Amino acid sequence: MNSNSYFSIAWWAVCIAFFCGCRSSLHHEYGESEGYEARQSPAAFSVFRNLCESQGRSTTTLRSFSPKAKTKLQSIVWTPDSFPTHLPATYNWIDDWLSQGDRTLVYVGRDFSPMDEYWALCKEKLSQQEINGSQMIFAKEQQALEQSDLDRMRSTVRKQVATPWCLFDNTGAEHTRITQFDGPWSNDVEPDQTRVFLRSFPIPYQADPIKNTKKRFDTKSLDAPPTASNQDVPRFKWQVTDQHMLDIINSLSEEDLPEFEILLESSDGRPLVAELTRIRWGQSRILLVTNGSLLSNVSMIHKGNREIAKRLVDSLPKDKLAFLTGKFDPPIRTSDQTDRQKGFEMLTIWPLNVITLHVVFLGMLILLAVFPIFGRPKQLPQKSTRDFGQHVEAMGGLLYKSQDRFYALSTIADYFRHVKKDTTSPWANVEQGSQSEAQSPFGGSK
Repeated sequence: MNSNSYFSIAWWAVCIAFFCGCRSSLHHEYGESEGYEARQSPAAFSVFRNLCESQGRSTTTLRSFSPKAKTKLQSIVWTPDSFPTHLPATYNWIDDWLSQGDRTLVYVGRDFSPMDEYWALCKEKLSQQEINGSQMIFAKEQQALEQSDLDRMRSTVRKQVATPWCLFDNTGAEHTRITQFDGPWSNDVEPDQTRVFLRSFPIPYQADPIKNTKKRFDTKSLDAPPTASNQDVPRFKWQVTDQHMLDIINSLSEEDLPEFEILLESSDGRPLVAELTRIRWGQSRILLVTNGSLLSNVSMIHKGNREIAKRLVDSLPKDKLAFLTGKFDPPIRTSDQTDRQKGFEMLTIWPLNVITLHVVFLGMLILLAVFPIFGRPKQLPQKSTRDFGQHVEAMGGLLYKSQDRFYALSTIADYFRHVKKDTTSPWANVEQGSQSEAQSPFGGSK
């Protein structure tokens, strides 16, 4: 079975699950590339990772930046679940890693919602089948929610985002579908079989003098209220990320700007895939993918998108490829400990994390069940056989069970006469005068 058949089967399986109402199996994890949730999420990148493996690259999951990762890894695919407002320490680690030479970072921008695209495709399928019932309403509601979530995330960043590599233009109001492509990679792209969207996009620093960029990121201009002369000034307050971007801009120099080469762009010149190089990086580079509409799971059902992804994979080294994602920057380790979890840390990684939750819940139920006898078991005190009073009580119980008063009195009298050798006390003659002969408790004569 060829790759096109595989992707077609995967897509129709997703559609059938939706039409049959199996919505509970759909996941929303963005950027993940490993595990069950990633395979069930249209917003994940597991198909792209499988494509890398099919092209002869071994892959691993990167959870943190460590000294071992800095020396061993040749390529990293970073799909952050956030806009590019990363910490200075993160940028510094990447710069040090690239400076070792022969390194490749694939950075995928966030300004796209694969879940929005998924529900849009579901609406198209439903309309083709002339279905306008509850499923169509549900698809529209879910698409609106995904659009709202992305816009909410986007509203927290400026109209221009500064990174050490380039600027990101965030002024576009709507996503536009790209139908015409230019650049060195455009020869491999079939526009009618490609579904790529674009809103924010990278801008090379060479396109604008650094001094003009510094003026736009000045603290006074960012804090100033909007007027007729500065409509582009954001209306929100100064944030920590703004200070980080200002520090980045101030650290740039005209002599050390990254070289920006566009590999794939729209017909109006907006970059889709760009390669960034620097003198101090040597042979290292950054492959900047504008957003996830080119590589996400739901995007890879289109033949043109798969052609772009294959061209990207072919440009990567043959060494091991690490996949990194998350809403926040990865932790930076200063020791030589590896990213491989050890001991109890393994319980937090799939699939053990799912098993751990069930085991914890079962343990709580067991503790609640045994709580009344919680603690070490204790031995009850045993009765001593040397206590003669217990024999008397036992004998009295047996006499009571006979329900024969004369029999009981005669038994007591026999005890006094034969055991204690007492023939004169009242207890020794207590049965005399009541009955001449004692009866057996078993109903016979004695």
